[in-house]
Amino acid sequence: MELKIIDLSKTLSKKFSLNIKEMVFPSGEISSLEGDNGTGKTTLLKIIAGLDTDFKGKITYGGSGINPSFVTMVFQTPMLLDRSVYKNIEYPQKLRKINKDLIKSNTEEIIRLLGLEKLVKQNARKLSGGEAQKVALGRAFVAAPKLLLLDEPFSAIDANTITQLEDCILEYNKKNKTTIIIVSHNKAQISRICKNRLTLN
Repeated sequence: MELKIIDLSKTLSKKFSLNIKEMVFPSGEISSLEGDNGTGKTTLLKIIAGLDTDFKGKITYGGSGINPSFVTMVFQTPMLLDRSVYKNIEYPQKLRKINKDLIKSNTEEIIRLLGLEKLVKQNARKLSGGEAQKVALGRAFVAAPKLLLLDEPFSAIDANTITQLEDCILEYNKKNKTTIIIVSHNKAQISRICKNRLTLN
């Protein structure tokens, strides 16, 4: 799903404002959203996700208006339920009343992709930072979004886990053709996994 932003503006503070004449994120590709602190990267992701509606301008999703069910956002700090890893990952599907057998197969597939087999019964809120971010990413994957927004998902995570998560994102994107936007300050990482690089000034 192509994302297009046109004539978007929002005041962020006395010093900063968000002003975008036109910005396009191609359908099915992984793109980075870069810029200095205060330029509004997280704010823009929230606007795209429909979490912030206080702005001027236009956003189109595949040529049409927003449908929140199309968009999933993963925050810098994982927002997990006080439940097991398995129940966290299956939860978005239950909300959508998906068939029980399909929920089971989808959940198990994502658990294998992220290497979470040994943690399925553990409470998600008691995991390490890297493990918790894997669960947050798995919950996003299983929701099958057309647009996936990742806000600094790799901060404060060890290098090995970062590499694993990058591989999972690349594999998921290749299989599902999901449009993915990543905010990250890691330039090397952006070069490895992002086909497009867009910048806020």
